[in-house]
Amino acid sequence: MKLACRYVALMVLAGMSLARAAPVDIHPAGPAVPENLLRFELRFDRSQRLPFDVERLKLLDGDGVEIQHALLDVALPDADGRRITVLLDPGRVKTGVGPNLDAGRALKEGATVSLRVLGGDVDVSPTVKTWRVTAAVSQPLQPELWQFSSPRRGTRDALSVDLRTPISSTGERLIAVQDEHGRRVDGTVTLGDGDTTWRFKPSRPWTTGPYRLMTHPGLEDPSGNRRCAAFEAPIRSAATCEGASLTFTPKGAS
Repeated sequence: MKLACRYVALMVLAGMSLARAAPVDIHPAGPAVPENLLRFELRFDRSQRLPFDVERLKLLDGDGVEIQHALLDVALPDADGRRITVLLDPGRVKTGVGPNLDAGRALKEGATVSLRVLGGDVDVSPTVKTWRVTAAVSQPLQPELWQFSSPRRGTRDALSVDLRTPISSTGERLIAVQDEHGRRVDGTVTLGDGDTTWRFKPSRPWTTGPYRLMTHPGLEDPSGNRRCAAFEAPIRSAATCEGASLTFTPKGAS
């Protein structure tokens, strides 16, 4: 009887702990970030009060000390207020400009950093995500290197694309599938494996194809690098900033 009571008490405490867990996913989702990281992205399970209070966020070093003047004080919400983008100060990220020369980057290769997100309610525990900091990523995106795991025709199996490197989590919406007539294919999209895998599940079964995977010119990695130019490099002209078009064909049904 005592054992049963103790079990129930533990379950109640566990339930309280789960209820108080902050309902937010923090991106980049992987274990590491480059030292020229440009943004953090927060995904809440419900709309947040806007304007979002950036004071709810603290960027901490490996000793738990706040890294000063790292984040811009303006957050960028999506339409429903459930996804919030917070930029690191671009002037500190981009080499050779005033804030970078004065203070350097907020993140340093080889260090450990954490982002602490306070819950919107006083009784909600903060969420903390920790990363190791790696070398800066200063190359344009290369969709041509992506690898496909093609679905079977006649099924609604998901198309899986290995992106090789992370993309911005908001970029999942900047990749689309077109059928052979150039029409956008309806379906649902998810990112996985630390934002390095893009998955698309169609609303209707795949046909014989061929299909095209299309990327928007604005697709970026977490450091702001696009296909047309790295964040550190100037965009030469609007004509050079184009999305990628990659062809794939569903496999024969087994």
